[in-house]
Amino acid sequence: SSPYVTAVGGVTGGTQGQEPLGESVWIDGGGGFSNYAPVQSYQTTPVQTYLSTANGLPDKNKYNATGRGFPDIAAQSVDFVIVVEGRDEGVSGTSCASPSAGGIMGLLNDLRLAAGQKQLGFLNPFIYETAAKDSSAFSDVTEGYNRGCAGAVTKGFPAAKAWDAGSGYGSPDYAKLSTYALEAGKKTMKYV
Repeated sequence: SSPYVTAVGGVTGGTQGQEPLGESVWIDGGGGFSNYAPVQSYQTTPVQTYLSTANGLPDKNKYNATGRGFPDIAAQSVDFVIVVEGRDEGVSGTSCASPSAGGIMGLLNDLRLAAGQKQLGFLNPFIYETAAKDSSAFSDVTEGYNRGCAGAVTKGFPAAKAWDAGSGYGSPDYAKLSTYALEAGKKTMKYV
């Protein structure tokens, strides 16, 4: 829940080429609100909207509604194949989702560098500004929920339209984000 990182949640399912993609929050993914960092300025509106409109939130005494909301985005987190001692093995987790999302952001940086622009740097302001401008830049996840913490609740945070504490804004769409990454880079080139 650190305000200094881009938190990546987990999603599962979906159908390539389908709009919307049809992903749902991975039940074992993390998400919620920080007890240490306050809600960040770039996420105030989406967090307030979620807390005031989402159905099925845990009891208010089970989370800190003034804390930084996370995750920021999500990616597939189920049924990845890795090789362990020469054998294929299936794994799942946000440890699969984070490098997948990181790879997409790395490709956006490559695109900007090829255009003579600086790298994106701290991603969260870009993510939240882009999602506010065009929600289709991320695959909005509107189904499922994450599991509650340490048995305190049986059902955690539900998915909802736009940002939610189960999947953030959803999975990044490279094709759409590439346009916005280059546009943002053009705006900042005059300051470099």
